[in-house]
Amino acid sequence: MALVQPGHRRAPVLTSAAGLGEPCPDAAAAALRRQLQPGAAKGFSLRRAGGAAARALAAQLPRQPEPAAALAAELAAGRGWTLFSCSFEDGSEDLIALRLEDGPHDAHCGDILQAIWPVLREDALRELAGETQAAVTSALLWTISKKTDSAVLVLDGEGTLLHCNESGRDMLDGGDLLSDGGGRLSCASPGETAGFYAAVAECARSRRGSARGPRELILFLEDRHSGMRLPVSLTRYRCAGAEMPLVVAILPRQPDRRRIEMLAQKMGLSPSEARVAALIQLGLTNREAAHIAGLKEQTFNTYAKRVLAKLQSAGRAEMAQRLTWQASLGRAS
Repeated sequence: MALVQPGHRRAPVLTSAAGLGEPCPDAAAAALRRQLQPGAAKGFSLRRAGGAAARALAAQLPRQPEPAAALAAELAAGRGWTLFSCSFEDGSEDLIALRLEDGPHDAHCGDILQAIWPVLREDALRELAGETQAAVTSALLWTISKKTDSAVLVLDGEGTLLHCNESGRDMLDGGDLLSDGGGRLSCASPGETAGFYAAVAECARSRRGSARGPRELILFLEDRHSGMRLPVSLTRYRCAGAEMPLVVAILPRQPDRRRIEMLAQKMGLSPSEARVAALIQLGLTNREAAHIAGLKEQTFNTYAKRVLAKLQSAGRAEMAQRLTWQASLGRAS
């Protein structure tokens, strides 16, 4: 039998025994959900049976039915219960009480618990979060995977690609910034590849139980197509129970011109006007854009004025900003 108070003294008691725990209020459940990622476990220690922590924990247990009251009294008195505490990177501390039954592994329960508790606590809190939270999490993960237009890459500490969303796959397949060779990434500018891996390693570097090394790094990589240097965010992510942290790379992407045209048509432009708007949004001069569109420059200028009037924009910059914002709402369905 087990009793757990995640975030010692700040949370309701979770129990593996029916009749000992009370239903968790919504506010308390929300607080527990925020404890799903407390960082790495820093310390694990045996607590004094019948001490102040045990008495405080016993005081939170129900007095009915009678067996529950008897167990609470035993816990407060230190009879038959063993207490442990586990501290985490974020400063939170879990209090764990086990009621042992003279089994063959009782002497090793502390070693076993220390090994499995970080993962076990995450499973317990996720179950507590309930079906609604699971649906919310699924919706967020689906959005990141399918709809967001930012490329999201998950890497290990050595820079090996473990997973990416659809925008990330599009970006890697295009090869204008980064490309994927069977999990080994290469920068479009060859001289930047070593620096990229050094940045990933620096971001991932941390000793167990400490926060050594930066949690986030920003580096700039050259886009082969445009020649622009674009920012890449590298963030360290440590999952409970994992020995080594992961690195999440996020790369904002220039909206696809076809999507810009589609959105411009939904905003009331004709197909020809939408194409002109998309070329303006790219920041091209009228002469360059007219050449790409296959129009005379004077004709292109006429279209451009019509586009600004229809979109009620004061100038090219405002129109480009509006279209970019619309396109950044997500990938085309």
